Amino acid sequence: MSKKVHRPQRTCMGCGARDEQEKLIRLTVTNQGQLKIDDDQGRGGYLHRRPDCWQAFLSRKNHYRAFHVEISREQRERLIRHLMDRYQE
Repeated sequence: MSKKVHRPQRTCMGCGARDEQEKLIRLTVTNQGQLKIDDDQGRGGYLHRRPDCWQAFLSRKNHYRAFHVEISREQRERLIRHLMDRYQE
């Protein structure tokens, strides 16, 4: 009998679906309240690498659960533009 490998699961802040952590983009908030991608420091949240999840993240109002601070729409829009530049060809 083979041993089952544990793969950490996280919830996408866009679509709300759970997925393997390695398939998601990790976001954190700096001490200055700025959203960052792939930073291992601080409270974090996760998004799939799909534009539909990014748009859903943009339209959601409460990100307090993941970050323990409120994130402005302007900061979320800036992050989405950065994601599009980084992850789309």
